[in-house]
Amino acid sequence: MCIIFGLVMLGAGVFAASSMSSNPASRSRETEIQSTSAITEVPETEEAAPAPEIGGGVSRTEATETENKDAEPSKDKEAEGAESVTVPSAPNDAGQPEQAAKPDPKYTVTFNFWDRDPIYAKTDGGTVRGILAENGYTLDSLHVPSIGADEWIDYDATVNVLTLNYETVSLTEEIPYDTEYVYSDSVPSGQSYETTSGSVGYRNVTYTIEYINGEENYRSLDSEYVTAYPVNQVITVGTAPSTVVEDPTGGYIYGADGTAYHYSKVITVKATYYNLPGGTASGLPVGDGIIATDPSVIPTGTSVYLKNDTMDLGVRLAADTGVYGAWVDVWMNESSPYYSIFAPTGVWEMTCYILD
Repeated sequence: MCIIFGLVMLGAGVFAASSMSSNPASRSRETEIQSTSAITEVPETEEAAPAPEIGGGVSRTEATETENKDAEPSKDKEAEGAESVTVPSAPNDAGQPEQAAKPDPKYTVTFNFWDRDPIYAKTDGGTVRGILAENGYTLDSLHVPSIGADEWIDYDATVNVLTLNYETVSLTEEIPYDTEYVYSDSVPSGQSYETTSGSVGYRNVTYTIEYINGEENYRSLDSEYVTAYPVNQVITVGTAPSTVVEDPTGGYIYGADGTAYHYSKVITVKATYYNLPGGTASGLPVGDGIIATDPSVIPTGTSVYLKNDTMDLGVRLAADTGVYGAWVDVWMNESSPYYSIFAPTGVWEMTCYILD
């Protein structure tokens, strides 16, 4: 019985071997099982021996990897497709992907011009020149900002831009004449006359004029040429002294012109000058020959003769008030022949003859 069982098993094994050798698919599966078993049994620390080639030079390991790849193509394609999938952004109204909103610039800078409309600029910071350039305006030498062109602005600001213009002009100008005073002791004191008439001169000039926002700022003289020189006016001033003749009833003072004026009283006064326009306290207009007095010392309407060793002012009328005590204020303007003598000192001591 055992012998018969052994023969049966041997026959089955020969049949199985014959079947495997005649069926490639079965041989491949067996190779796969053996290859898998061989890989499992190789320790991690030992180098595996090369697998014997099967058929056309392909190792069991390579055959196994190829079979695995062939067996799971859909899985690899699915994984590959998953890696390459890109989720598109939601389109905007124009059909383009929506972009993240950029925050508005923080600061507002207003540029005011004289010769053009203002520029309202938004910025996070920049130079005056740079902010203008970003808004389409190139700053040139004829436009000067109130803040330096290269100053950094990172705040709300208003910048006034001045506009410069230049013009060259040629003109004919008058040259004024001066007045000269000549003193003569052959002319009665208090008298004066014009010896030489004055006349203006002329010159041709060229200026460069700078305008700021249309208004003239300054002009520089480029050239000048005198075509006619001025002639000074000459005035002769009399200095011939007056004489005083005493008598019991007062006396006489003779002016340089020989006129005798009777006086009843003689006082010493301080004399100053004024040249305000308008009228006097008596109603008369101001002018040469008018003095202001203290009516309690020299009554309004009184005529006096004023002189000292330096000046002989002649006859004057007390027609104005505003001074006090022994003081007289002589009306005198800059054209008066005695102005250049009287004005520098300011206060003179003079003899005042009270005329009848």
